[in-house]
Amino acid sequence: MNERILSLGKKCLRIIPTEMKVASFLGGEPVVRSPIDWPRKNNNPLGFIAQLYLGEVNVSRNIDWLPDSGRLLFFYDLEAWPWGFDPNDKGGWAVIYENGSGDLYSHELPNDLSEDHTAPPIKYVKAESFTSYPDAQRVSLEEIGLSEDEDDEYYDFIEEQYGDEPRHQIGGFPTPVQNDDMEEECQLVSGGVNCGGPEGYNSEEAKQLRRQINDWRMVLQFDSDDDIEAMWGDMGMLYFWIKESDARKHDFSKSWIVLQCC
Repeated sequence: MNERILSLGKKCLRIIPTEMKVASFLGGEPVVRSPIDWPRKNNNPLGFIAQLYLGEVNVSRNIDWLPDSGRLLFFYDLEAWPWGFDPNDKGGWAVIYENGSGDLYSHELPNDLSEDHTAPPIKYVKAESFTSYPDAQRVSLEEIGLSEDEDDEYYDFIEEQYGDEPRHQIGGFPTPVQNDDMEEECQLVSGGVNCGGPEGYNSEEAKQLRRQINDWRMVLQFDSDDDIEAMWGDMGMLYFWIKESDARKHDFSKSWIVLQCC
């Protein structure tokens, strides 16, 4: 890969397994220092899917728009499986920032949480500095010195960076399974535009929203992972997004999600 391509890289954090029992994990049950209001939709509790202890994973401030302390808890509606392209999907997931003091303890689970989601497998994880590269949909191959016939080589280069581990990631460029327009999708759908078809993208509301600041950032790319029996559709991924301006205020209540699969 030439220097022009290497210059496209964006720093991020790769989430990888660790043998140590730490406070960052995929699956499992939440471990906190202060009580949280368990998120619900239509009065049904969401499933807990991951926790990241920022004091462990972001200790070097690799992602400067994220806090360097506290915990991010991730929830998802494991019954309805929202895709995120419909404004009515709102509430089908949640990202909660918890930064209490005191000893860590296991948070009590809702009594009406489905038995299928009360004791999921757990995978302890840590973070390492990583460089992500944009999907070929996001860049002009000609501008980075590749011909149209060399796009496979570009994807091979990206594959080599990741290796065989699932592509769990904080920040940086996403690895799209389908379309690489997730920042725009989050901007439009969170603003009330249904992006399930071209009518929404071409609407007057969409034109207005595109004129506003779009500072959506990927807070977690959660890949399908056999180790914890997580399969998002057909070998898909869950992408949690947040506006940088909200994240810097430690407000994750307005997060949005995109589900993509094969």
